[in-house]
Amino acid sequence: MYSFIQHAMPMYTHDQSAYVKQMCDWHMKMTQYHDQLRAYHVERTKYFQKLFEERAKTTENPTDGSAA
Repeated sequence: MYSFIQHAMPMYTHDQSAYVKQMCDWHMKMTQYHDQLRAYHVERTKYFQKLFEERAKTTENPTDGSAA
């Protein structure tokens, strides 16, 4: 259903320019990963909030017709 890819942090190399570029790219990918993860959780929160509200409505106004 949902797939999130969390990229591994680059290993340190003695080539400073390559390492800095790799770290910059990695941090950018992690930002996108966290944005995706946040969006997923916001969506699921809305879904469960909707279920909660529907359940509250059905418990307030039972429509099964039985009287105690």
